[in-house]
Amino acid sequence: MSKGNAGAPGRRRIAFFDYADVFEDFYPHYGIDQVAFATRWAATGNHAFVTVLQREVADVVWYETSLEPHVASRRHETTGCQVTFLSSSWLHRFLWKLFYLPRNAWRWRGAYRAFATVASYLAPLSAQVWTTLRRDKPECFFVQSYSSGRFDVLLLFARLLKARFVAYHAGGEANRYLGATIRRWTLRLADRIIVSSRTEAEMLVSQYRVPREKLRLILTPIDTRTFQPMHREAACQASSLIPQRRYLLFVGRFDDGTKRVSAIIRSFASVAANYPDADLLLVGNGRDDARLREVAAETAPGRIRFVGWVGEEDRKAQLYNCAECLILASWREGFPTVVGEAMSCGTPVLSSNVGGVGELVEHGRTGWLFEAGDDQALRDGIALVLGHRELVASMRIQVREAADDRVSPRIVANALRECLTW
Repeated sequence: MSKGNAGAPGRRRIAFFDYADVFEDFYPHYGIDQVAFATRWAATGNHAFVTVLQREVADVVWYETSLEPHVASRRHETTGCQVTFLSSSWLHRFLWKLFYLPRNAWRWRGAYRAFATVASYLAPLSAQVWTTLRRDKPECFFVQSYSSGRFDVLLLFARLLKARFVAYHAGGEANRYLGATIRRWTLRLADRIIVSSRTEAEMLVSQYRVPREKLRLILTPIDTRTFQPMHREAACQASSLIPQRRYLLFVGRFDDGTKRVSAIIRSFASVAANYPDADLLLVGNGRDDARLREVAAETAPGRIRFVGWVGEEDRKAQLYNCAECLILASWREGFPTVVGEAMSCGTPVLSSNVGGVGELVEHGRTGWLFEAGDDQALRDGIALVLGHRELVASMRIQVREAADDRVSPRIVANALRECLTW
């Protein structure tokens, strides 16, 4: 796939919106400024979807609302899409600053859900957002998540502009949705909703009465040319790892309340003495970094390596190829991009059976699944992986084949074209 389609004459236009109310709610917490976001940073499942849409379907403009836009519009080097920053509504900016900035703002956190609900409606309900969309005239809106008021406002804009409206959800639970009562009426009005699991599809049909024919199960696309099997010894050398040792791998945010990284650390530590040639690699960063380092030092000193955040895809591919398996123990997920990346490299996955993980990980064939929160099953899974080296190695071919069949750009692009039939 080439990036030469960007801006080609006669191509249709897609307006893409991500989940966050405003840029400041999410990306700066991971060290990403507006220039990096608009030009080169590409470390989310959104970027994977946008890349395929831009290269294979239509021209994409990623509209990002912000409290204070510093970047007008830039062409993104990796995805090829245009990134345009727009100001959120003045009322949203006023409420956001009132809620977060005063010294005593922490006292108000009991009202967070009410604030978040109102903010999700007010952020996109901006004169600049509306006038820009009316000027650009997108033929389709592609919106991440239907779990907040942002969905309802953007659906209204799409209908006013007579544009197609497609939403995809990347995780979360129905009882946590903001403005869920309104969503019982508006969700059915979308032209298509992309889901990451059959469980999610059944929930939308039963709880929100979404017509089944509007649902499509599509997993996050993976660049299967970058994420592909390679010689393990070469991958270890490139990653400054010792080929004679074995590695278990976690990749993701250090958000222990959701990702349960401490459970992975403790489970590995409980069996580490039986497998002195194995180490645990933790790739990522986040608010719980310091505490997780303390847990690692207390439970398995010298056996757990904190690699830090790895944004370069080729470096991540090398790490997946070094690993015996990828481990996830999350309470909830949509379809984690790291699952598709690991499996594209032929690396099996040991994971809690949440979200869309079970759509790609087949227990005993391409990985192993356990119930979320079952730490005994997690420990047993780690022991199985480390105790049956030849079995794990024999799985790698079918793991790669499963990824090719479900998350390769060609497969996902075909599915997206059908969703966006004009």
